[in-house]
Formats: sequence, structure tokens, C-alpha cells
Amino acid sequence: MKVTNIFDLSENNKINCSKNISSNNFKEFAVELSKDWLNILQGKSFLQDSLSAITVASVALPLNIALAVACGLPASSGLLAGAIGGGLAAIFGGARLQVTGPAAALNVMVLAITKDYGPIGVCFACLVIGCFQILLSFISAGKFIKYVPEAVLAGFTTGVGIKLLDSQIPQLFGFDYSILHILKSVNDYRWLHEVSWFAVICGLFVAFLVTACKSFKRLPASFIAIVIVTALSAHLNWNIERVGAIPNFLPFPSFPWVASDKMINLILVTIPLAFLASVESLLSAQAIDRMTNFKKPHNSNLELLGQGIGNLGSGLVGGMPVSGVIVRSTVNVQSGAKTRLSAFLHSILLISSILYFSQIMEAIPLAALSGLLCVVGFRLVEFKSFYHLIKENKFQALSFLVTAVGTTSGHLMLGLFLGICIYFLNRLFHKRNFDEKLLEKNSHSKSKKIRALIDTIDKKENLLKKKHINLEKEKNSWFEQIRDKASFAASSFVHHKASIIGKVILGEQVHIAAESSIRADEGTPFYIGNNSNIQDGVVIHALKEKWVTVGEDDWAVYIGENVSVAHQALVHGPCYIGNNSFIGFQAIVHDSIIGSHCYIGIGAIVVGVEIPSGKYVPHGSVIDSIDKVDLLPIVTDAHLHFNDDVVEVNKGLVKAYKKHNNNLSDSKINLLNLGAKLNLQSDKF
Repeated sequence: MKVTNIFDLSENNKINCSKNISSNNFKEFAVELSKDWLNILQGKSFLQDSLSAITVASVALPLNIALAVACGLPASSGLLAGAIGGGLAAIFGGARLQVTGPAAALNVMVLAITKDYGPIGVCFACLVIGCFQILLSFISAGKFIKYVPEAVLAGFTTGVGIKLLDSQIPQLFGFDYSILHILKSVNDYRWLHEVSWFAVICGLFVAFLVTACKSFKRLPASFIAIVIVTALSAHLNWNIERVGAIPNFLPFPSFPWVASDKMINLILVTIPLAFLASVESLLSAQAIDRMTNFKKPHNSNLELLGQGIGNLGSGLVGGMPVSGVIVRSTVNVQSGAKTRLSAFLHSILLISSILYFSQIMEAIPLAALSGLLCVVGFRLVEFKSFYHLIKENKFQALSFLVTAVGTTSGHLMLGLFLGICIYFLNRLFHKRNFDEKLLEKNSHSKSKKIRALIDTIDKKENLLKKKHINLEKEKNSWFEQIRDKASFAASSFVHHKASIIGKVILGEQVHIAAESSIRADEGTPFYIGNNSNIQDGVVIHALKEKWVTVGEDDWAVYIGENVSVAHQALVHGPCYIGNNSFIGFQAIVHDSIIGSHCYIGIGAIVVGVEIPSGKYVPHGSVIDSIDKVDLLPIVTDAHLHFNDDVVEVNKGLVKAYKKHNNNLSDSKINLLNLGAKLNLQSDKF
């Protein structure tokens, strides 16, 4: 077989190679899109997609207007961006349920372009972003998204959130003072005389309703709040600033010409924004994959193509830069959308609002939009991530902080560059340090065959274990291990169709579901902590004479408190799973240490590694090396809340099952008593 060295290719061969790559990509994109749209035209999910589109449009409309106004642009720029850019991205994108529009994460950089180059400069920037994203698509750059450090992105979004709050809180009060000026004048109450209290009422009402309705995922709270405030303020003739004129027609596409002496500088300023919009879109697409559990994940390169076409369309009609947005996309999924038709119909509804409801939208109070953006800004600030990084990795926390400070202070590129450098220097240092510690740990525990030494353990768990059984370090024969009985708290429930063999200790309110198999016959003993649940079809087993040491005790498998092991998962020792972690459906965890507050995705495989606390393992991924562990993203609040919900549900099921069993026992006793009475009566006859 002939092997060709790519570096020996001639220029013509290189050109032909790149053409082949581009043509192959184009064919692949065309085939995927045609299949998708042919399925949609069959109309199987038209009703669900239509209803979802209405909900998403209700959420997107006020956000699009608010973000445009916050960037110093006309409200129509945000509406056109969501309608045209969002529609084109829905047609050509690679993430079926992604919704595209103006994004808060892009706000800081778009505002800077508006100040220096005006609305025409923003439209030109859209074209630059579009061309950049299409280029990335055809060179298959979408796969490199996983190398963007999570700490840097979290620091950036935190900086954006702080900047958004800084710009919108004064707008909420109806004056031009900055937050810094208000803080300096805290003892001087004269600024209170300039507050527009009608504006404050509008903004606080919107912020309150959006926050209060957070748990109602499908309710377009922002839309409802702004409709109420607009109607009330118009009816009572409140003297407050409003959105202003919105054209009730779609502009004809035209090229946004920029002065030649400014063009190069504008392009250079826009490249980081193009990179950011691409990363934002692909991260949002990844998050949607987690929620939907589609067998086939999004096509990142096709998604870049769709986003590029969307930005080109937005720039040609006077819009602003767009990207895939997690908030609108989440609403789309939670509203029951099945195909890309939902995102496309959402853009049609936005176009309809421009044509038929522009006069109504002109009356929206700016303070109401500020109230909405304050909520968005506050949600962007990731204090929990920063606190987690401080505990787990000081260098990553520093990377987060440097990026956030750079974004907030206006030195965005410097902050991003320093944040990325700190992250990768730490990764290099951590890898060397880890290798040394691993060698030391292996030499220390090799003789005892111990997978890992875990020092921290809840005292309550220790008391519980000693209360139930006195653990013996020496290993018994196979017969004795099989003969060992499980020991568990009275508040726990084990389904009669579950199988538990050997020395297994269950804490309080543990739920063992039907068809699960917990075999401590080879590797032993097992421990499952308070409030944990082992769902249908789960298998827990372990290798012989291999343990994790928790506190002073050796365990073949140790599962902490508030842990969920979902249907048909395999946990194979030696293994440790920390408190409040979730193991997804059909996932495999073997010879590994899983920290607390982790989320292992559906079908993921974790073998021979130690995963720090607070990490997310994506669906279907294989994590079998320290390099792959380093790339794992931080677990989201949605994942943690999901596990909390699963734990609460199973605690309720434990009580229900136990009550049901007690009722069955009472029924059997009553039947026996009734039989005895009937026998007595028959004797009389």
C-alpha cells in the first residue's frame, strides 16, 4: 500500500485536496439537510412544532428588542436579526432544535462596534462573522469546540453579565447615572429626585414576574410581563421613555458600505466576535443534545454553516449579529418541539410581528426591557462556578477571574488571552504533578490492591455502617461471601424482583428498584448511602480483592448519599461514587473514582480514571485517560436540579412502596381472619 506524506504534496495537489474536502463537506451537508426537510414535510410533528414556535417567539420577541436597544441600535435591528438570521439558521443549521437570535453574550462587543462604527458598522460586522463561520464550517473546525476552556467561557459570561447589569440598572431607574456614581453618592440622596418611579415600577414588575415564574418552563413570562406593563403604562399615560418607531415592513437587502479607511480595523475588531458567536452557538447545540437525548447529535460543521448564512442574511437587512442561544433553545425543547420547523416558524412569527404589530411594540417602556435584561445579566454571572473552581483548582479560578475582569474592564482580548494561557499552563503543570502522585499512590497501594484512598467521609455514615455490621478486613471463602446477608435501614425499600447477594449495606431511605442486581459475591463489601436510588436493570458488581479505602474501611463499591444510578447502568468495582452524583441510563463506571455533584451522561463509559467533583461527562463519551478528564466541562445547575428531582421522587416512592406493602400485609391478615370466621360458621351448620 502506497503511503503519501502530506508535506510532500505539490501546490496543485494541496489545492485539489482542499477542493475535495470542501466538495465532500458540501455533499454531506446537502444530504443531511434534504433528509431532515423531507421528514418534516411528512407533517408528523407539525402541531407540536407550531405550538412550540408560538412559545419561543413570545420569549424571543422582547429579548430581541431589549438586546438591540442595549447595544445602542434601533429595536428593528433585533427583530430583523431574530426573524431573518434566525430563519436562515433554522433552514441550514446542523442543530435541529437550536433557536438563533441576538445573544446577551455578544452584547459587550456589539455595543463597542456600535459606538465606534454605528449601525452600518454592525451590519458590516455581521457579514464578516458570516464569512468567517462559513470558512470554519468548510475546514471542519467545529470539532475543536471541545478545546475551549470551560473556566474561560464561564469567566467571559460572568464579565458580560456584570457589564449588562452596569448598563441596565441606571436605565431601570430612568436616569443616566452609572452604578459607580450611585455607590459614591450613597450618602447624598439628591440623585433620588431624578429617579423615574414609573420606570422603576415597570422594570421591577417585569424582573419579579420573570424570576417568580422561573420554574414554569413553558410559560413566556417575559412576554406576558411586558404586555401587562405596556398596556398599563399606555392606559395611565405614564411619562416614561419607550422603544420608539419600528418600521412595519421588511427592508430590501443591501450591502452595508463602510469607509475604506475604517474597513480593515472593523474586520480586525470583528474576528474575536465571530469566534465568540461560533463558540456560543456550538456550546448551545451541545447543551441541547444533552436535553433531547437524540441518538444522532448535532453536526457542528453544518451548524457553523447555518449560523454563517444567518449572519449574512441579518447583515444584509440591517440586523445585528446572531448566534445559537441556550435560553430560547431550552424553551423550544421544553415546549415539545420535534424538528427544525419550530425554529423556522418562530422566525415567521417574528416577521408577522414586524408587519402587523409594530405600533404596539413602539409603546414598550425601555425600563421594562431593562428589567428583563437585569434578570438575564444576573443569570449570566456564574458565582457558583467560581466558588467551585476555588475549591477544586486555584489556577482555573484565576483563569476565570482574569477573563471576567478583562471583559468587565473593556480589555476583552487581553483577558481572554491571559485566561487561556493560565488554563493551559495549569493543565501542563497539573499533568506532570498528577503523573508523579499517581506513581506514588500506585506504589503505596499496590500491595493492598487499593484503587484509591479517600479520606473525607461523613461521620453519620460511619456510625450507620458500624450500627449495621462490623466490617472484617480479611476475605472469606466464596461460599461465606455468598452466604453473607445484606444489612439495611428500616426506612429503605428493596423491590421483591431485585437481587442482592453478599455483604451489602444500605443507608436510610435507599430505593432498590425491580430487576436490579447487586452482587457482592466476588468483590465485597458494597455500601449505598442515604437517599440513594438504584433503578431498574442496574448491575453492581466488583473484581475480587480490589477496593477503595473510604475513611478506615475498604469497599469494593462505595456509593455516597443522594446518588442516582439510572436504568440499565453498570457500576463495576473497585469504584467510588461521591454524594449527589447522577449516573445516566446505560452508562458504565468501572475501576474509577467519581467525585461529588458529578453528572455521567447517557451511555457514557468511565474506566480507570478519577473525575473531580462537579464535572459533566457528555452522553456517549468514553473517558479513559487524564487528558480526557481535563477536558470535561463543569456540571450545570440543570444537571444538579435534575438529580435533586430524581432523589426526591425516589424518596417518595420508598414511602409509597412501603405503605403499599403494609396495606397488602393488612389485607392478607384480614383475609385470614375472614377465612377463620367462615370456618367457624360452617362448623355451626
